[in-house]
Amino acid sequence: MKRLSIIAALALSASLSGCALLPAASPARVDFVVINDTPYDDTDRAMLAQAIPAVKAQTPPFILHVGDTQSGGEVCGPPDAAFARLLSDLKPIPVFYTPGDNEWTDCDRKDDPATGHKFSELQRLEGLRQRFFATPPVSDGKWHYAQQADMPENARFDYGRFVVVTLNVVGTNNGRDLVMGDDLSVAASAADARDTRNIIWLKAAFTHARKRGAAAVIVATQADMFNQKAEARFVPCHDVVADDKRLCDGFLPVRVALIRESRAFGKPVFLIHGDTSPFTLTQGDLPGDSPSDKAGNLWRLNAAGDAGSDKDKSWGVRDVTTVSIDLSRAQPLTSRGLLTGEVPGRATPGPDAD
Repeated sequence: MKRLSIIAALALSASLSGCALLPAASPARVDFVVINDTPYDDTDRAMLAQAIPAVKAQTPPFILHVGDTQSGGEVCGPPDAAFARLLSDLKPIPVFYTPGDNEWTDCDRKDDPATGHKFSELQRLEGLRQRFFATPPVSDGKWHYAQQADMPENARFDYGRFVVVTLNVVGTNNGRDLVMGDDLSVAASAADARDTRNIIWLKAAFTHARKRGAAAVIVATQADMFNQKAEARFVPCHDVVADDKRLCDGFLPVRVALIRESRAFGKPVFLIHGDTSPFTLTQGDLPGDSPSDKAGNLWRLNAAGDAGSDKDKSWGVRDVTTVSIDLSRAQPLTSRGLLTGEVPGRATPGPDAD
């Protein structure tokens, strides 16, 4: 409890720093790019080779990378070098990254070549933190960039009249299913702590937004927080398991907090994620702790990226996503695939995210 109190104090301290009110003339529009769920194969790598110069030609102020930097079937570790090159190739555009399940919670699908045993998900997350979150993507104070103590992958920054926050919320039931390389009691404690810290960080972001006079909040996660079996929805999780047979809702605490904070904020909130193949844009559809517990001011973009095919059909949109948010419009968020021109709603649902 003392440890969590310290974390809460640090999060509150971060939220109060740089809280001068935004000038009224600050832009109420932002255009940026989202990358996720790629590359899984050579076709994805070819797409990225085309997309990188196209992204740089657009000169967006920033890029959100919402995770899954490799296929869930790959051995973890070697693909990190390719992701590091991607970040380098995109410079000088800052990339704000939140990790996906494929690069940490799903690593224990394979044996760690260094040990001959299943990967430890928790050690893998620590490795990602050391490699990709030790150095902030921006240094200019105008961004008001902050990271959460003990969870540096949770970040926040300001752009114009927007506050943007990332949360480490991932697929595989938010790291509670198919835990095969860690002690289950240790993994359960870690999952509980992530839930607590994610909620602290989310609340601090909305507090910061109110103090700054922000006009909107953008929340970025990897997970599609409603990609579950119907019978698991709204059932709290109390542990982690080594299979996926136990039915519970690993996203419930964060989802409830997001709905409540969005309603209390009262201004537009935009949730951007990947994880599953439908390229969709919806408003007011994400439930908290019941089917009716929703926020009408919350838009949800499931970005393009996760795509594939089998002998019967193809699914998803293999692309990166351009996003434009203009708060002067009745429908403030528009998006499309940068290379394909596809718009949300045309993707064919595929199998569960890999």
